[in-house]
Amino acid sequence: GHEMDTRGDDADEAKKVKSDENDDKAVDEKRFFAISRLSMVLPTDSGVCCIPLIYSDDTSPFKINDIIEITGIVERIEIDTTSCEMDEEETARFPPSSIVPRVHCVDVKLRDHINPLLSCDPLDFKEQEVASVLSNAMSVRSELVTMLRKCVSGDPLSAEYLLLHLLSHVYGRRDEVITLGKFAVNLTKCPPKETMFVECLSTLFSNISEKSFVLPLTITNFNISTMLPKKDYTANRLRSGLLQLPKGMQIILDETVLEPGQLKPNGIENLKCLGNLISWQKLAYDFGFSYNIEFQCDAKVLIVGEGKSLLPSDVVVPLKAMQDNINYQDIISEIHSDQDMMDRFRRYLTVLRHIQYDQVDEELQQKIEQDFVSERKSNPKDVTGDTLHRSLVIARLYGISRGHLKLEEEDWNSAKSLEKDRLSRIASSS
Repeated sequence: GHEMDTRGDDADEAKKVKSDENDDKAVDEKRFFAISRLSMVLPTDSGVCCIPLIYSDDTSPFKINDIIEITGIVERIEIDTTSCEMDEEETARFPPSSIVPRVHCVDVKLRDHINPLLSCDPLDFKEQEVASVLSNAMSVRSELVTMLRKCVSGDPLSAEYLLLHLLSHVYGRRDEVITLGKFAVNLTKCPPKETMFVECLSTLFSNISEKSFVLPLTITNFNISTMLPKKDYTANRLRSGLLQLPKGMQIILDETVLEPGQLKPNGIENLKCLGNLISWQKLAYDFGFSYNIEFQCDAKVLIVGEGKSLLPSDVVVPLKAMQDNINYQDIISEIHSDQDMMDRFRRYLTVLRHIQYDQVDEELQQKIEQDFVSERKSNPKDVTGDTLHRSLVIARLYGISRGHLKLEEEDWNSAKSLEKDRLSRIASSS
């Protein structure tokens, strides 16, 4: 009996040692996994981080936040992480390939979009792809506006502005101050957070946009989030921030969840960062010691809330509900079930966002100038250079939404009509 007890003690001790080893290994794996998550920008990201190894001397085409397509060989070697005695910098820069795989690149290409329904490079869109979208632009436009109206309580004006927002992108910069093409929309008088309004709208946007996410603007999120990328000098690496986003990202800022509270210094800084992103499409990455480097962005920002946001926007559109007791769940189910319709929207938006758009004809340019001078004379206080710039952006997007390859007079007149209706609604609701 004594002999059996001794063997039992030895077995228990062996189990304990093995358990301790497993615990150490689990702790190390969690540590390496946490480090790998530092490159995940969004909290909803579920992909696997990797380190691409590019064997070309020329990597100059690649800039921070570029979208690239890699063809390569994945290396993933299982190792005993407990034997890895590395400091924090080495751990951050060279995590085990079992946690962060290496990809030995055979081919690397820049991508302007990631729509699998179309050719990868907009310059190489097949002629029939473009021709099909342009010939069906009006019918798909009508279909998309109808779906947008369902999501915004049947309001046709809000649906029109949301369509223009979806088509917008930064196409130029002037004097490093004026950003051409951005079109941030602040949708106000939205249904309260208890409804599924934001979920319905975000479901549609996520199904027809290549990249999108919703950021609930609670006081807690403002105060605890890290929106700017920051240099970690201990690990000698850049820690990702929430706003370190690829070109063309669709952001929905949900202010329906905003409640009274106090912003801490980090919250105030995050509010400032969001404002700069919306106004200038730039982010100043924090490299410490009061040294920031600005990087250009191209993000579509939609702000939804019950009142006018503290954040800037290009247009404020008060939602006017045309329907009551809307079943948002039914609309969400329709979005998920009709993938053929979603595919039409995806092709339409991707092609028209990258379409080559010509300059304004001289004759139309003179008419636009005359209209602006006339409006300024009648209302010098409210009609400014910003008014003209906004109207031109709206006219351009409106024309693109109809499949036009240059600004036409009907697009300009429609833009003026949309703005007149919007400003009239703001006046009547204030």
